[in-house]
Amino acid sequence: MNICNVCQKPSTTKCSKCHQTYYCSKECQKKDWKLHKKSCGKNDVAVPNIASGPFLPGMSEILTDMMFNMDIGTPLENWNVPDFGKEYAMKYPHENDRIKFLNSARSSLKALQIVEKVFDNDIPNLPDPKKLAKRWGELSENLIKFLKSPRKYGDIFTEKTKRPYVGDKGVGALSFSNMPKGCISLDQGKTHVAVGFVDLDLLLRARIMQNDHSVEQPNKFIGYEGSIFAVAKTNVIKEMMIVKAPIRSIIEVWFSTVWTIETLKHFENAVNIVLQYENAPNNKPPNPTKKEIHPKVRSLISHWKKSIVTPKSRQEAHKLWVKTFNSENATLTIIANLIEPRDRVQAVRHILTGEFPLMDDQQEKNLFASITMFNCNDGISPHSASEFMFQMMPMDAILPQNKRKETPFLNAIYNFLEDAITKIFTWLSPPVGKTEAIEIYLHYQTVNNDNSELLASIRQLDPWTISWSNICDYFYPHDFHSLLRACSGENTVHILTSMNWVTEVFGAHIMEYDSKIRRKIFIEAQNMISMTGKYKDPSGYFRHTKVIAHPYNIGDMGATLMVKDSWQDYFFKGQDLNIGEVSFVPYSHTHKTHTLLNIYFTFNKKINAYTGYE
Repeated sequence: MNICNVCQKPSTTKCSKCHQTYYCSKECQKKDWKLHKKSCGKNDVAVPNIASGPFLPGMSEILTDMMFNMDIGTPLENWNVPDFGKEYAMKYPHENDRIKFLNSARSSLKALQIVEKVFDNDIPNLPDPKKLAKRWGELSENLIKFLKSPRKYGDIFTEKTKRPYVGDKGVGALSFSNMPKGCISLDQGKTHVAVGFVDLDLLLRARIMQNDHSVEQPNKFIGYEGSIFAVAKTNVIKEMMIVKAPIRSIIEVWFSTVWTIETLKHFENAVNIVLQYENAPNNKPPNPTKKEIHPKVRSLISHWKKSIVTPKSRQEAHKLWVKTFNSENATLTIIANLIEPRDRVQAVRHILTGEFPLMDDQQEKNLFASITMFNCNDGISPHSASEFMFQMMPMDAILPQNKRKETPFLNAIYNFLEDAITKIFTWLSPPVGKTEAIEIYLHYQTVNNDNSELLASIRQLDPWTISWSNICDYFYPHDFHSLLRACSGENTVHILTSMNWVTEVFGAHIMEYDSKIRRKIFIEAQNMISMTGKYKDPSGYFRHTKVIAHPYNIGDMGATLMVKDSWQDYFFKGQDLNIGEVSFVPYSHTHKTHTLLNIYFTFNKKINAYTGYE
């Protein structure tokens, strides 16, 4: 018979952490805890190493203390994390390593719920330097001074270190954008300048509108990027669109680790076209409306042309893809929150292999590793950190257009891309007798305050709109507005997104609030997700109540609502301009960051700062 470790009475209740030591009551468990905690869990799974938040050294012990202070037999509310490892094993029974990985990942997700217990408890104000650096993006004397000084919610860390947004001489390489874009209206005949474009995702939802400002000529989309890889790859994709390569092949080159042999042929054809572009100047701005490529871009594309002869295998692509992935990656919460087992298996397959669309229906001999992702030169290394296509997909545009019971989740994404790319096809290569609706020119150039000749070149274009991705995160506000003024035409509207604004504001993290109100902030954020989910996902691809996610991701959504206006005032302080809007991007399970701010404004106070964002 099992007996209590303290009073020796019969007991059927084990320690909920180690599952080895018995206690007859909560009182006996508390009496024994000082001794028992030294050995508890030594032979079992430890409290997980939570990946974000300002935890202290020894926080695992604090969390465990809190668990043991709960009533025995009263477990945490069951998140009902789906057994996606078992589901995957039913379709891919021989992939033992992947199945083991998924089972471990599921355990990590279940353990995340423990973090929520700290919301209702005060913890010592001695943050772990590693967690502090993760929260604020740095660990400096200025930050410590800021945190130690008297402060209130909404106070700005004005001395935050700002690093150059392109400090790697162009070798940085995102395979695709890592955040969703809104729906932008391009006035007919006007010029849009895209700074830091990464790819053509801004055009996926764009519309060309006719109004009083319209001109009867093609729109011009002129991109400037500090990444050699982004300029090279996107020029090739653009040419694939112009010659109307199969949409599937374009999607594979844009997003997939694995290509079909047909895609390889269409890619080679587009590469040959781009290599016919003229050379852009090496040390000065290019002609913005001319097909030119910088010598460094030409070098990479020429390397791709040579690599086509001996491509890597599908198996090699899978191995290279997973090297940067780990079980703590937040992308796994996407899987846990999908409703249909069918969708979970497909999404897991994509996450583990990087294939899109999935290649299970293709013959192995006709499949090859992506040339752009795995065959680069001069130190360029795409997918050198975890990146996933889901992060850039605008779910508020995709999910309402599909029915969950009829259309698998990955198919819904494919349908969106197919329709959007078809639209761009028509713009670039209209039917016979129709004029082009848009011209696209993409250049390797760094847009900053030191490149005055380039800034003057952009200003001469008199751009109607300029998009800046999240480049504002790398500048102090005064310097950033100086940059924008130097580029602006008379009526230019600027469009930007901030991902890192939360690292500048005290009160943007739920754990910076008093424990008495954390629970309220958390519940209000959960309610907000539930309400917006009904409109964004009417068919119910995802769960929107009892969301499986790091509790801080949920709590911070509520916290940031309380300090957003303070950051906005700081960002626009001293600027004479017309603010259109500073608004949150609605929560989505697929976002990399859940506190994105979309911002647009103009320096011309006589016009409305309106871009058509929806």
